[in-house]
Amino acid sequence: MFPDSVIQVIETYPGWSLPLVLFAVILGAALQTAVGFGFALVAAPVLLFVDPALVPVPITLAALLMTMGNFAIYRSHADWRGLGWIGLGNIPGYWLGGLALTLLPVAQMAMLFGVLTLAMVGLSISHLRFVPSARWQLPMGILSGFSGITTSMNGPPIALTYQHAAGPRVRGTLSVYFFLSNLVLIGLFAMLGKLDQQALQSGLLLVPGVLLGLWLGRYLTGWLDAGRTRRAVLWVSAISAIAVMVRYGRPVLGFA
Repeated sequence: MFPDSVIQVIETYPGWSLPLVLFAVILGAALQTAVGFGFALVAAPVLLFVDPALVPVPITLAALLMTMGNFAIYRSHADWRGLGWIGLGNIPGYWLGGLALTLLPVAQMAMLFGVLTLAMVGLSISHLRFVPSARWQLPMGILSGFSGITTSMNGPPIALTYQHAAGPRVRGTLSVYFFLSNLVLIGLFAMLGKLDQQALQSGLLLVPGVLLGLWLGRYLTGWLDAGRTRRAVLWVSAISAIAVMVRYGRPVLGFA
């Protein structure tokens, strides 16, 4: 199944670690396939625990394969016009995120992202209705670009914009957005010389988990589309915000 070089990489890990990695990748890929986002939320912490070298390049390679699969399935349901507004918002968002990286500690940016996302979830529970129009897509694109650069978590702002849309619309739009984002990231990694043989071999280790997650996620979509998609978006968005705040914002929260 794997080339000899990949088998040599496998042999460097303890016996318990690869099943744990496989489980995390399956769960993350299934969640993103069913809801539209959440792969990094589930998989990244486990991969960092097992081997920090699995992040960011190998996990991005796995995410590219996963989003490619979702893109092929759901692209016909995507809001292409809305993606144009979101992409336009990404440009200043990336610039602001890059500027913030040079001026502010990561902990403060993580807290800002977490507070804003939780505030949007709270407003969503209230009578405020997020409508997938340029009025929301442009500012959410800015926030997504900002949070993607600063915390690697760019999904919640876009998902919240489409929370009232039908499940296929949510998954289609997010699958296109993440597929294109991952293509850009892989290009940047290649330009930086980080897309080396070891990263490619480590990325291959994650492929079975991605494929199983894609298969499992397809079975969850019907259950979510029975009126549960919005609830899932709100829950995953809130958990994403809390996870970023805990992971990066511990100094602000008073923890070492």
